[in-house]
Amino acid sequence: MTSSDVDSESGRSSPVLASLNSSSALILVHDEDESLEVDHTRGLEDAEDDDEDDSSYLSVARPYIQPLTPSTVLLYLLAPYLKLGAILLPNADLPLKLSIPLLLAFAVLAAFARQIWYLLSRYLRKGPGEEDVLVDAFSLSKGSRIVRQRVRELLRSGIRVVTGTFRLFLATTYLREGTHMLLSSLPSDIYISNWVFAIILAVIIYPFIIAQSLGSKRVVYTTWASIAFYISWFFCVVYAHAHGAPTGNSSWLRMGSLWEGITTIAFTFTSSSTLTLYTSLKANAHVANSAAPKTPLSRSFKLLSIISVALAVCFTFPLLVFAAFPNKPQVQDTPSHRLGPFILASSAITLLLGIPLVLNTTPPLPIPERLRRTTTIPLSKTIIFIIVAILSLVPVNVSRVYSDILIVCALGSTYFLPALVHITTHFFKRPLSIIMPTIPSTPNNSSSANFSSSLPPLPDSSFGSMSSMSSSPNSANDPLLQRKEFMMQRKQFGKRIIWDIGVWTLLLPVGGGGFIWAVGRIAGQW
Repeated sequence: MTSSDVDSESGRSSPVLASLNSSSALILVHDEDESLEVDHTRGLEDAEDDDEDDSSYLSVARPYIQPLTPSTVLLYLLAPYLKLGAILLPNADLPLKLSIPLLLAFAVLAAFARQIWYLLSRYLRKGPGEEDVLVDAFSLSKGSRIVRQRVRELLRSGIRVVTGTFRLFLATTYLREGTHMLLSSLPSDIYISNWVFAIILAVIIYPFIIAQSLGSKRVVYTTWASIAFYISWFFCVVYAHAHGAPTGNSSWLRMGSLWEGITTIAFTFTSSSTLTLYTSLKANAHVANSAAPKTPLSRSFKLLSIISVALAVCFTFPLLVFAAFPNKPQVQDTPSHRLGPFILASSAITLLLGIPLVLNTTPPLPIPERLRRTTTIPLSKTIIFIIVAILSLVPVNVSRVYSDILIVCALGSTYFLPALVHITTHFFKRPLSIIMPTIPSTPNNSSSANFSSSLPPLPDSSFGSMSSMSSSPNSANDPLLQRKEFMMQRKQFGKRIIWDIGVWTLLLPVGGGGFIWAVGRIAGQW
């Protein structure tokens, strides 16, 4: 330990440690081999208890993060759930005794995975996106500084490539299926080529693609409109099924081999940009309530995440009932059958209006600064959207391949990756900071000893220490402080066990089991 340690979050420098006299009971010891941005001694689960205190977290947020209101954050949290996966649910051929528990299970796991992401961000003090958390989790902690820096740069580049590929294929699938659905809803006497229609739709969508941020009105309004069209599609499907009309979607036939009933339900609750939305919400809360002692409950990210998942369940639950009891196709000129074109058009517009939100959070291309300054057109977003339009026109055999890549990336990033990062951070990496005594502790009095012996052993400190720091030389031997410490450890112990069970469930049964099934499915074993 040297006097050059810096507390980057509070802005206090090493004199804080220097000011501690040699008789202090506890000191903060940092690992000098690892470049840390914060002196943080709490674990992931401990960060959950002070969800509203984000003053230190905001200090690491990028300056270009635009504050978003709670209603906008809720919109962006809900929007991914009411898209392609939900539209394909009426095709999921599963009995209700299996589909309903799966729907609820994946909804809970999706909310749990979001909790892991933003608590990891709070624990590591990384933001505003998942990229920084991933780089910190998988980077080297030993070796020369140059080697570690190069590894971090390679990790960052690889993460951006995978993230960009995932969102590129997602936007491509939205455009491809939206084009097919909208073209199928047109009257039979109107003929237009598929590629011409796709180009026309791409030109219409382009002005919404080049919005600068998630706070742009163009992105907000198109996302609201997408939700509105999904709700209209949902009620039309309910009406059609109640009156004997089929509710299936032909898009199911153009998806890849990994798109089965269970995987489609899991895909319905996939999402991205969790930490970006969390940072934007907290930035807005910090601006709006800078003088308030505590952030209002309406601005709690946890609450907004739960509400979004609950709404998604309400608007997807009946679709599994329709899938379990499908109506037989009948040629009848009834109002329910005449709703067919409107149902197709509503689902198509739902997907098409979801493209701006997806591409707005896509990592930009590495275009030289000198080239970008030569034009006012956002070159990165324009090039990406041109690639999206071209990929949407490829043959079905090719589109099935990237639709399989899409579902693997979506399921892996939503369920498997946050659990892997959690376990890597807390089981395989050294703690951010360690609390150690500076002087030998003196014997405790008899009452303290009796109390200590009656308590269970302390849990593993790899989650972060819960020890309290005091300026008093005898604080380590204070029975009152020791009692408080033991009670806090006992309280956290049960919570940590629950978290570990949930994380290992995501990692092994869900992630590992899904990977084995996908390999066998591609190999044609089942």
